[in-house]
Amino acid sequence: MSEIPSIWRTELWHPMMVHFPIVLLLGAALLRIIHPLFSSGNARFIKNMSRVSLYTGILSVWITIYTGTLADSIVTRTLCDPTVLEAHENAAFTVGYFFSAAVLLDVIDFISWKKLAIIKNKFKGWLITLLLVVGSLYLGYTAHLGASLVYQQSAAVYQPTEGCTEFE
Repeated sequence: MSEIPSIWRTELWHPMMVHFPIVLLLGAALLRIIHPLFSSGNARFIKNMSRVSLYTGILSVWITIYTGTLADSIVTRTLCDPTVLEAHENAAFTVGYFFSAAVLLDVIDFISWKKLAIIKNKFKGWLITLLLVVGSLYLGYTAHLGASLVYQQSAAVYQPTEGCTEFE
């Protein structure tokens, strides 16, 4: 009878983390897009909620990229097509760069530091929204590649024995 591997394996930290940036960053983009549709008081609240989602999302995306790098060295030996893993990793870094640029511009916009206000505020707002939309599209592509790794190539997936006797 074989043993069931631990749930606390290094390669499993990545799938446990990856859903945080997906929800937080897509939520930040959605809130940023819809905030002009509301009255000024509600719009300010929604824009601030977008900021909170964006800032916590960017922290979680870099943690997720770190855990993905840890998992990379373990799962790459078991994959049929490791080029999908490479494309997934590159797309994840692209997501991190787009949303990090949005955070940087948003911080400048938020503190309204006149010396750093090279770009006009209205243009900055649209540029941040554009970065969030493009980053969200890349996030979807990255998630698609991640799903391909798990569901088509069984990356980090434990294959039970025939009859699942280890669960008895």
